[in-house]
Amino acid sequence: MQRYSLRSIWDDLALPDMACSFKLALGLTKIILAFSGVLGVCTLGVLMDICSKPVVVHRQNAAVSGSPEQSELDVYIVNPSQTEQFIRQYRDLSERRGVFSALWTFATGRFHAATLQLLDLGKTNFFANIKYALTNVWLCVRAVGWAFRFHPFFSMIYFSAVFLIVVFMGGALCRCSALEFAQEEKPGLTEAIDYTIENYRSFLSAPLLPLGLVGIVAFMIAAAGTVGAIPFAGELILMLLFGVLLLCGFLIALLILGTVAGGLLLFPAVAYEKTTGLDSIGRAFSYVLNRPIWMFYYVLIAGVFGTFFYLIIRLVVFGTLRLTYGLLSAGMTVAREGPKLERIWPEPSFLDFLQRPSATAVWSESAASFVVYGFMLMIVGLLIACIISYFFSASTIIYALMRKKADNVEMSRIYVHLEQVKE
Repeated sequence: MQRYSLRSIWDDLALPDMACSFKLALGLTKIILAFSGVLGVCTLGVLMDICSKPVVVHRQNAAVSGSPEQSELDVYIVNPSQTEQFIRQYRDLSERRGVFSALWTFATGRFHAATLQLLDLGKTNFFANIKYALTNVWLCVRAVGWAFRFHPFFSMIYFSAVFLIVVFMGGALCRCSALEFAQEEKPGLTEAIDYTIENYRSFLSAPLLPLGLVGIVAFMIAAAGTVGAIPFAGELILMLLFGVLLLCGFLIALLILGTVAGGLLLFPAVAYEKTTGLDSIGRAFSYVLNRPIWMFYYVLIAGVFGTFFYLIIRLVVFGTLRLTYGLLSAGMTVAREGPKLERIWPEPSFLDFLQRPSATAVWSESAASFVVYGFMLMIVGLLIACIISYFFSASTIIYALMRKKADNVEMSRIYVHLEQVKE
């Protein structure tokens, strides 16, 4: 009875602890860090698109700007084998677009479609909506695969830089969340950045080591396939090595599953313990293997809370925009200049804050429209920053809960500098 008391059950559910992710995510320092990361990723993509626009986009009616269009990415998603033919056919007959722009347009479209499906509970069931959302996530992964296959130079440079930015941003966010959750201490921006710089090698090696090992083993299997192409001798070598190759494939599957399941705990381990990348991998894999059901439960609760958090934040932003738009529209209607506002700032909707304005009448309207669109981009960036901040905050709390379950370590235990202890 003591073991299964209501108090112990409530403590195991950890709902108040998981709910702390909301408060942690909205901290000013974390929002600044996340927004800076989003700004860096988007700025780099835009600059690279300015330098090169290799993506082929075919518009059905080139004379009409709003006519339906099809890019090589759209063709790849439907039928990858037809992509090269599409590029050869329309290479000299269509407009060009940057790789980042193509990826951004595709990803935002998939995200809007998934959000609409999740909110539409009247036509289908909840599990079908979840399946549709996961399908859209997989399509975004395939879009990244398209970028590496058809635009490798851009992809190697851009995604390498994005990885470095995400590692730095994620490490700083996890450190801020760990200090605030464990000791109710709100570190400053400089303190979080200094800790991340000091332990950047650990933050960087934590995801790179399992991915590098997967790459090495995958290369060995691919090399064996190349050897197997040798006439007569190749099939004999494959016959002798087939058991070893199956073992390598099993190892890759385990590494991928472990990385996916324990990947949420890598950065929080370094943030909490000031440990090495290899030790953080060991901790993350050990906690997941020892308490897989609890890990699944915590991730599920974080996902449910995260969806609620996203909808609330988006509703607040939409309410702000819609109220501002309505008052401006009322004022312009009284002055009999109602259409001007639509030319400068299209009416915002709940799922689309970045609607393009209609044709402006004079240069001053064009300037106002440009500034308004810039503000909308900043608002969308802040919304994305809130989502990123929540993700790393929830991951940090999950690590503290899993550590308590597996090692019986109190959630308030965290590494601090000796100077801080003396103070």
